[in-house]
Amino acid sequence: MSDGTCLANSLGVVPARHPPSDFRYRSAEETTTLELDAGKAAMPGTEVPRDHVFRPGQRVLLLEDSDDFRAVLHNYLVSRSFQVASVPSGVEGLREILKDPFDLIICDMMMPKVGGENFYWAVTRVRPAASQRFVFFTGHQNNPKIKFFFERVKATVLIKPFKLETLDAAIGEVARKLADWRNTGGPSRTGIAGARGGR
Repeated sequence: MSDGTCLANSLGVVPARHPPSDFRYRSAEETTTLELDAGKAAMPGTEVPRDHVFRPGQRVLLLEDSDDFRAVLHNYLVSRSFQVASVPSGVEGLREILKDPFDLIICDMMMPKVGGENFYWAVTRVRPAASQRFVFFTGHQNNPKIKFFFERVKATVLIKPFKLETLDAAIGEVARKLADWRNTGGPSRTGIAGARGGR
């Protein structure tokens, strides 16, 4: 068994059409030292209003350095009708961002070369409106630097290990953020399904 497979199994995520019912996870809401917008989103079963959802065919950039875990997440997102570009680090992620904007960015914090925080700042420098399109995940939520970053950007966060259905809820939270921006005349006023310019 490869190291990546061991990691995927230890996270409670296995290559299957339906996630096992005995996943263990910890939500961002349970990380009481953080005040994150992910609070409600990270709870499985959270109902997402119909106008606050991503639509089939929208583009997702997935960043995760474990090949097997990245493949599991990629396949899951594809099963949700997203178009997914998957990369192992922030360096490759930046290349993808420079080619074309994405509707959603799902990003591990700890990656080689360019990690999640530096990737975020690089992306928002070239595409400022992308700042609300991130879902981060990490197993290092108690790291003071990571805590500070999450608080600073009001991140939507998943704490490893997490259920795949919790990822759905976090994606719904990002959709709500974008809807709020649209309603308040923010950078994504055209809505999730609107023009890609400036992302």
